[in-house]
Amino acid sequence: MVKAKKNKKALADRVYASKSSAEAKVNPFATAKPATSKRLNPFEVHVNKEKFQILGRTCKHDKGLPGVSRAKAVKKRKETLAVEYQDKHKTNKFHDRRIGRFQNSEQLSEDVINARFVAARVEQLKQSKASRFNLNDDEILTHRGQTLEDIEQFRDERSDDEDLDDEKLNAEFTEAAHFGGDPELSKDRQTAIEDMIAEQKRRKIEIAKEKDEIHDLTEKLDSNYKELLGIVDKLSKKEMLEKPKPDDYDKALKEMIFEPRGVVTDKLLSEEDLAKKEKERLEELEKERLRRMRGEGDEVEVKSKATNHRSADALDDGYFGYAVEEEGDTLAYTLDGELGTKSIEYDSKELEEESVEVDDNEDEENVESGEEEDEGEEDESDDNNSSAEDEDEDNLSDLKVSDSESEVEDRENIALPQKEDRETTADSKKPKPDLEKYPDLPYTMDIPSNYDEFHKLISKRKPIEQGVIIDRLIKCNHPKLDGINNKEKMIKLFAYLLQYVNESFTDASQDDIATQFQILNILNPHMFDLVQMNPEKMSQTLLDVITEKYADYRKNVKLFPPLETLIFFKLVSNYCSTSDFRHAVVTPCYIFIQHILSKARVRTRQEIAGGLFLVTVAFEFSRLSKRFLPAVNNFLLGIVYLSIPKRAVETIKIVPPFQSTGPMSKLLAIAEIDDKEAMKEELLKSEDLVLTTFSLDFKIRALNMALKLIKDIFSNLEENIGPNYFALPFLELFDRLPLDIYPEFLRENFNAAKALLERVTKLKLTKIMPPEKKPKALRLLEPRIEVVYDDKRRPRLTKEKEERAKLVHKIRRETKGAIREIRRDTEFLQKMRLDQQIKSDMERKEKVKRIYQEASIQQGELNELDRIKKKKKF
Repeated sequence: MVKAKKNKKALADRVYASKSSAEAKVNPFATAKPATSKRLNPFEVHVNKEKFQILGRTCKHDKGLPGVSRAKAVKKRKETLAVEYQDKHKTNKFHDRRIGRFQNSEQLSEDVINARFVAARVEQLKQSKASRFNLNDDEILTHRGQTLEDIEQFRDERSDDEDLDDEKLNAEFTEAAHFGGDPELSKDRQTAIEDMIAEQKRRKIEIAKEKDEIHDLTEKLDSNYKELLGIVDKLSKKEMLEKPKPDDYDKALKEMIFEPRGVVTDKLLSEEDLAKKEKERLEELEKERLRRMRGEGDEVEVKSKATNHRSADALDDGYFGYAVEEEGDTLAYTLDGELGTKSIEYDSKELEEESVEVDDNEDEENVESGEEEDEGEEDESDDNNSSAEDEDEDNLSDLKVSDSESEVEDRENIALPQKEDRETTADSKKPKPDLEKYPDLPYTMDIPSNYDEFHKLISKRKPIEQGVIIDRLIKCNHPKLDGINNKEKMIKLFAYLLQYVNESFTDASQDDIATQFQILNILNPHMFDLVQMNPEKMSQTLLDVITEKYADYRKNVKLFPPLETLIFFKLVSNYCSTSDFRHAVVTPCYIFIQHILSKARVRTRQEIAGGLFLVTVAFEFSRLSKRFLPAVNNFLLGIVYLSIPKRAVETIKIVPPFQSTGPMSKLLAIAEIDDKEAMKEELLKSEDLVLTTFSLDFKIRALNMALKLIKDIFSNLEENIGPNYFALPFLELFDRLPLDIYPEFLRENFNAAKALLERVTKLKLTKIMPPEKKPKALRLLEPRIEVVYDDKRRPRLTKEKEERAKLVHKIRRETKGAIREIRRDTEFLQKMRLDQQIKSDMERKEKVKRIYQEASIQQGELNELDRIKKKKKF
């Protein structure tokens, strides 16, 4: 027994020692409070002292922050009680409480309407105390839907005295009627008085009718004032100089009186309306083209010239191509707002100035049109010299031919602008109409039924004409015009374009590869628009093409795919979102590129250029998401490896598809460059994608391009985990490159890439630590509750009465708290009412001051008028 006890004690000591050692290994900073933790300000803490300290009782309110709690309470009342007080007697619904609200318009009688009016007046008197003793009528009088204040025009109308003077009896009538001068009137006086009354009524009616006519004409003139402003000539230079310049006071006064106001604009058109409008415009242009084709264009031009619009300041000498009219007749607006002719005499000097201005404008138009023609010729001459990189740029907004460049919106001749607008219109000249550029292209087209017709339609056209044809096909068959049928047509058109691109690059040669890239550059924005019309169907069509190309590649995975396969990866980067984690089209392209770069053999110039093209596309795919393909780094490593000259017995480890021995291991190696100082930095060209033989120029450009891609890719992967392991193989091969034989620009790119790789290799990995295990919680036991004797003698109650006593105690305590809160709420509301009263009093005082001020100004003006009248009497 003694041995058993000793062994048990030794075991317990061992367990205790292990626990103590485990506690010692615990991180002491795990439970430490940060230095920036929020601490209480000792000057804001209020300590509540207790009279008696009772053992076993914890006081919850021994300390407090009265200022903070008071601020919280005030904030809470502002958000709740104040909002309810402000919304008092307000509702967010309209309730029909009118008399006879259940009757329709036919059942309503005049008694019900009068009862409604009386009830509304009584309700208005009840709500406002001031209106009970107001003898004035506060109703707003209207006439023809406008208030009297709006109708008031401040005209100098005739006074009542003048009207009375006109209505007085004349001397002839009084002499004849009152003194017996006229025997006829003396015989029948009643008839004469009736005739006089009828005559006065007739005159009053004529005067009222004349006033109404003058009022209507004035209103019409005011409504057409803005239109008349456009045809009013400016003052001459002499009159402008003689007019005094306004001072600061006049400027400020005019700004306050003629304050700019919003003008109602035309309704914005929807996509469907725009598509319909564009189709109608193309149909009209097509009709004009057909008329010109049939020989009817001359008659149309003569008619258009005869119906030209002429401005009020147009010259009458026929210099600008207008029809010669009678001398002195000029187009002008009448008071009714209609067009008419009016003879206007022009100053000879002003006519000479206008002719000089118009001559300058026409010279500018001729210069601009000549520049456009020169630019078009330069573009056609430079098509064959464009590089692959320029053709691959995703500049959708710059590539697409705009509507203003391709087609003219209005075929009617527009009149010359007025004098005040000629300077502005000279800068914004309209381009030449599309009819002059492409006279043989139809404006309205339907989607061909098969691909052969589509190929026949655009194959023999110039690249820019092909873009115009595709643009018109889309506009004439827009999905907004017909719906389902046109959607199917757009899918068919997109499939035709994909097949056309595939055929264009299938048999591309050194002579026409630049032209094919130019065609793709022009078609690219239109294909992008088609994808946006129906992304699901168009993406599925593009995915089918990629799947077909991948099936062809799987037949011989070691053979590098042709150019017509590689070009579709560039289209995917233009049309799809490459930053998504998973994408229905981009993700299969990722896998396809990975297979090509890791398995296809590299033997010719075309394959190296195609591999660099794929690396560039893969970098575009992963630039935003900062992902990478292992095969991309391996391919760039292989390009550097092929540029290293090797001896016959020397071998360097390299990963397939590159060969470590043989002539294929040094395809890009250079022994010596004769004139390296004269060489300039160039990127890969489009012809590199079709040629198979190597040249010294291509070897330098390929290595230079690889160094730039290495720099871009590793700068993008610098934030990822573990890029130093990818950078080490590059540094090993960089040391073997003979930089002395290469030109200066390549050495600069090499040094920049090497500096970046050295910085990346020095990055340390963040070690992954397992999460700390939380200590196992002890098993909790039910607490043993004992009744504490407090030495207070209470009557022994039953369980129900004891519960009732507790509830009564709680009710009293809550009642005290509620009374205290109500008292504070009442104090808060009284304070808010007082603030509102003070604010309203201040506003009333300001209004009274303003009224007194205006009254004093008015009295001063009346006194001034009285003084003027007194002076006139003398």
